[in-house]
Amino acid sequence: MGLDEIIKTFGVLPTALTAAAAIIVPFITFILGRINEDHKVKFEYRTFVVINEITGTYHLRNYPLVQRGARLLLPKSYDALEKFIKGNRLHLDSNFINTSRFNYLQIKTIGKSIITGGHAKIKLGNADESIIETSLPFMSPNDEVYIPLDTNYGDVHGQNYGIKRIDISYQLQTGQRMKYKSVRTFHEGNETTIKDSHSVKRFHLFYWEIQSAKNKNMGWNYLNLNTNKEKNSSE
Repeated sequence: MGLDEIIKTFGVLPTALTAAAAIIVPFITFILGRINEDHKVKFEYRTFVVINEITGTYHLRNYPLVQRGARLLLPKSYDALEKFIKGNRLHLDSNFINTSRFNYLQIKTIGKSIITGGHAKIKLGNADESIIETSLPFMSPNDEVYIPLDTNYGDVHGQNYGIKRIDISYQLQTGQRMKYKSVRTFHEGNETTIKDSHSVKRFHLFYWEIQSAKNKNMGWNYLNLNTNKEKNSSE
């Protein structure tokens, strides 16, 4: 190969690399931009669930703090109690409606995304350590649902038997799958430690914890500012 041929050959290579770079670099930039945008959207639409334990009347009738459109879920574990109440026509007794106190778990969504495919599992600290499971309905942003925690009539007096664990799994409209977990440990002297956490599923393989909090003996009162009446809630 002569000198002229060598110069021609190596002169073509930079030109070819430049042409390839002109195609590849914008493509890589586009892909990285899409990945970054997808990450921003998922972060922006990440939605959390917030839970409260409340005490209210039968089916939360005349309970002023329930927002319009909220739903009362009726899990399988509640069937026997509901049959007992209706079989004894207690639901028609105004005294029962106004004075009986039931325990409920309130689940609220905080964020911009809708929630689909939700499932809740609750382990109670009663004598039988009852398990309550239910699917969650389609939930819009800032929506709320209520789950009855009482499983027999003997508990329907606002008895505080405590919740040992709550697991809630759900999917967002962005495709993200999330989990909420709350574990309660009861100590002597009526002390309770509560650890709450949210996790996001990574690579369709495992859940990565993104938020956690640990509290002791946390409780509060709901204040009805319109009527100056207090509704009790504790966690």
